[in-house]
Amino acid sequence: MEDSLYNILREQREKALEFLAASSSGKSKEETLSVARDVIRSLLSVQSKIETENNELQNTLKALEEDQKLNKTIFDSQPAGSYRIKVLAIDKWTGRHWASSIDSPYTVEFVSDKFAEILGLTKKDFENNIFILSDLIYKDDIESFANANEIANKRFQPFRWEGRVVVNKKVMWIRLESVPERNEDGSSYWTGVLYDITERKRTEEELNKTRIQLEDVLNGASVGTLEWNIQTGKIKFNDIWAKNLGYAPLELKLGSLLLGPKGWKILTHPDDIAYADEMLQRHISGELAYHSVEIRMRHKKGHWVWIRQVGKVKTWTKKGKPLLMYGIHTNIDDRKKSEIELANLNNELENRVRMRTAELEKLNSELLKSEQKFKTISDFTYDWEYWKGVDEQIIFMSPSVLRITGYTINEFVKNPNLLNEIVYANDLENWKNHVAQRTEDSKEGDSIELIFRIVTKKGDIRWIGHVCRSIFIDGKYLGIRVSNRDITEKVNAEKELLAVTVNVEERERNRFSSELHDGMGPLLSTIKLYFQWLSENDDEQKKLLITEKGNQCIEVAIQTARELSRGLSSQLLLKSGYVLAIDDFIKRINETGKLHVDFSTDTNVRFDNFLEVTLYRITTELLKNTLTYARATLVSVDFQFDSLQKKINLKYSDDGIGFDYKKIKDLNTGLGLMNVQQRVQVLKGKVSIDSKQGKGMTAIFQFPVENDINPDLMILH
Repeated sequence: MEDSLYNILREQREKALEFLAASSSGKSKEETLSVARDVIRSLLSVQSKIETENNELQNTLKALEEDQKLNKTIFDSQPAGSYRIKVLAIDKWTGRHWASSIDSPYTVEFVSDKFAEILGLTKKDFENNIFILSDLIYKDDIESFANANEIANKRFQPFRWEGRVVVNKKVMWIRLESVPERNEDGSSYWTGVLYDITERKRTEEELNKTRIQLEDVLNGASVGTLEWNIQTGKIKFNDIWAKNLGYAPLELKLGSLLLGPKGWKILTHPDDIAYADEMLQRHISGELAYHSVEIRMRHKKGHWVWIRQVGKVKTWTKKGKPLLMYGIHTNIDDRKKSEIELANLNNELENRVRMRTAELEKLNSELLKSEQKFKTISDFTYDWEYWKGVDEQIIFMSPSVLRITGYTINEFVKNPNLLNEIVYANDLENWKNHVAQRTEDSKEGDSIELIFRIVTKKGDIRWIGHVCRSIFIDGKYLGIRVSNRDITEKVNAEKELLAVTVNVEERERNRFSSELHDGMGPLLSTIKLYFQWLSENDDEQKKLLITEKGNQCIEVAIQTARELSRGLSSQLLLKSGYVLAIDDFIKRINETGKLHVDFSTDTNVRFDNFLEVTLYRITTELLKNTLTYARATLVSVDFQFDSLQKKINLKYSDDGIGFDYKKIKDLNTGLGLMNVQQRVQVLKGKVSIDSKQGKGMTAIFQFPVENDINPDLMILH
């Protein structure tokens, strides 16, 4: 631009000289005027060009000013402060006090607003006294700051320093970094940034505390930890890991480097290598979630130590090979020794049992030989046995009568009618009818049975299994032989069994009813929506689509009916889990356009089958109720899992017509809500339902997760 303007002015100077020459050369007036007109035209053209150049220059200056404002805004808005300092050449420091603002060799060229904000200063404070930063440095960090400054200046290398400063009576951490640039006159520029790293330092301190606590826990539990690079064999481990095998950490580190990826086999018992290698390969292939083995490893002193190893491959190479495995290493030698001792003891006990059994079999054989001689005695050693003669007097009664009735033999001998007196009042008539059947005319060998109750001497009621028969020897009637057995426990057991049977049958009926209601109900409600949609639509393409979707739901309903008949749950639910199953169910509802369901979740883990099935039934039951009764347009389902507290939070809400929940609860109406509450009780969960007429409904559930989560059962979205 300057060259262009210079050429124009030079051209006009030549025109002016030409005019002066013409006017003084004696040319005619016309010729002189012609030259004058050319000069005027040229001057006007120059004026126009100068004005254009001036406008362009003003625009350029304005653009530069805008750029400067933008750059300043960018600098001031950075999370780090920026600055630039000019340092005079060393030979010009003579007589100057480098540590004072008076006659200082340092000059502040630039300081951003963020720089001043971090240090609690104004830019003017720093520009007036660069050494004000030294006054802010924490007393214990002043020496390191001075050393870093000295080294950077002497070696003319980048300055880096982390330390504490006191700003407004609060200690904070900062990081200073600056890069030098030498000028031709020997001076230099130091351009740098200032970071506030207080939060990072606090986080590092907390992480360090956590790491120390974790190490204390692991050391206290004698658990070794390791990080194994499967490709190189390099191992990182804690002291416990090395201690379990009697080595110093350095010894094992050097050994792992020298032996390479297969070095672990050197320390493993030969009989356990194949097993350990197989389990490792099964884990790497994905068959096993974890690599978990109990093997013997060689101690530094030469003996074998039982070790339990549990690990998992966490990172893989780009080619899909296992890279880093993390795991724990526990000494179970004492437990294994105890197991071996217990096994030996069991073997010894089994030998003793076999010997004792042989002895008992021998004794039993001897008893069988004398069975005929002692049959009468052996038959009645436990039950309440007695023999009444023709005159109704007690001839014999076994001692067990005291245990069963609480009365002694003597009491029955003195009072032959005592048996009639202890019969339970409600059974007395049956007892008398039974006694009337026993006569001398009874056939020899015929027995008569009866079950009745007695009242013991203590007032307890006992059930008696009674068998009696007439005794004939050589055709002569000798009285009645009676065997009474206490069958109270048997009767009670039969009652309990009957009650259990009834409860099981009732529960199965209820379960099947619930499965039909919860499983088929929502599907049929969805099919109903498709038919309603079909009846309201005249578009042939949409009719085909609706028919296809309806057929799909019908197929699912048929499959559900088959599963119910086999006592099975939804195949999609079993295969993919609650989240994907309920998401698929909701998509089918949304496709109808009659109701929009918004489903959100923060988890992708799988839970145990019973929990997932119950959650699925609860959710579909709520959706069915909304579809059937609520006349809603919008439903929200929010499923969250708190892995730390092991709790599931489920929130369900709709914008329907609502209902009087208290009335339903008091009257025990509403099968769907009753099923939901029963399932919540089964899961030991909590539920809060809020609904009012015209206000929609909201149900908030909370369930404990009692079983462990398998981290490898992940749902793929």
